[in-house]
Amino acid sequence: MTRLLLAASALGLFGLAACDNTTDDVVQAPAPGAAPVAVSDIQAQTAQTTAALAFGMTRAELEDADVLSPANTDLGDVETLVLNANGDVESIVVELEGPGDREVVVPIAQFSSISQGNDKDLTTTLSATELAALPVWTGAAATR
Repeated sequence: MTRLLLAASALGLFGLAACDNTTDDVVQAPAPGAAPVAVSDIQAQTAQTTAALAFGMTRAELEDADVLSPANTDLGDVETLVLNANGDVESIVVELEGPGDREVVVPIAQFSSISQGNDKDLTTTLSATELAALPVWTGAAATR
């Protein structure tokens, strides 16, 4: 009985360790007017790792990254990676600073990485006003 209990506990802990809830922040780009398509955990992990490496970051650093202006003003936070049909990250959903939880879709080419001490974040030359004018992410299709 004790062995069975220990085995069940070990399997439960292994299952918890194997679960990665960060892959739910990666979606396939939706068709206009459609909801985003879920991607497999493997596809999500690959995309996250590839994007993070392109910015010289770890996956955890990318998932926790702030979006900063060139003057180090906090513009928002990385929320979701949006993949194209090839499985490559084409844009990042950013939750903007300020009232409400407004999320916008920003093309991946608008970002570069920045290191400040032990922190790694993303920077963009887009202003807060320009970011606010980008398509809104609704969890379905981006709208203006």
